[in-house]
Amino acid sequence: MAEHKKECPLQEVKCSYKCGKMLQRQYLTSHIETECPCRKVDCWCCHITGEYQFIEGEHKEQCPKLPISCLNKCGVGSLPREDMETHRVEFPLEMVQCEYHNVGCGERMMHKDLEFHKKEKMEKHLSLTSSQLTTWSLNFMTGKTVVKSDDQVCPVILCIADIHEEKSILCSYSAFYSHDKGYKMCLRVYPAGNGSGKDTHLSAYLYFMKGPHDDELTWPLRGKFEVKLLNQISDCEHHSWTMIYDDSATDVPAGRITGGDIGRGWGRPQFISNEDLHKVTLTCQYLKDNCIFFQVSKL
Repeated sequence: MAEHKKECPLQEVKCSYKCGKMLQRQYLTSHIETECPCRKVDCWCCHITGEYQFIEGEHKEQCPKLPISCLNKCGVGSLPREDMETHRVEFPLEMVQCEYHNVGCGERMMHKDLEFHKKEKMEKHLSLTSSQLTTWSLNFMTGKTVVKSDDQVCPVILCIADIHEEKSILCSYSAFYSHDKGYKMCLRVYPAGNGSGKDTHLSAYLYFMKGPHDDELTWPLRGKFEVKLLNQISDCEHHSWTMIYDDSATDVPAGRITGGDIGRGWGRPQFISNEDLHKVTLTCQYLKDNCIFFQVSKL
């Protein structure tokens, strides 16, 4: 009888996945394979393994590989969630704002008309940029850094003054957000260099900060940011670097800040050489009146 009890199909047993359910042994296999919310399954999109209730619930809401439809109903069909933001920006009928909106151009147009607008309004954009840079230089020079309020949203332009003091350790802690109600970040710049760039290069890093919207955001962050050192005399020859936060960047600090107000930074200790930073040509000048300007954009 003892041996039979171990195999009896009518005996009540507990699910081996610890979901708490009691059922007859004859139904256990079927329950484990098709019904148990704690059974292990693979996401058919990104192939990570987890409990069924997690994969079909929380994970499904944020899986970067899950195909979703474009909200613009453009007819392109489904795309992986991680590609949708880029698609929406590149969609020809998507309404976008001018890239120079942060310096005063308030025009909006379809994405397909953006390049024509930039060419047609080049002189206007240069004038607006020059005026804004001059204003920021006058209003925000503090002897070490130029700091604006921390409610800015990408793209943002940040100014750092007194770059002629090459031996000083200068940093910009200007805070901004990746998007409206987005990730809080800041740019730190070391004109005298840091790490492998010390005394030979200007170093630049992006840092995540503890923000008011962290509970509503998905972690770790996934996306692309462009850090651009602006040419102050022409809308060309800007010096830039694209930072990509994705699954391949395993050592990149992109997680939520759990201790303190700021996390670890990620960037380029050799962002630009001192020689290139100080060079002046007919069309390019990064350092002007002892100031440099950075633009940070979310791509």
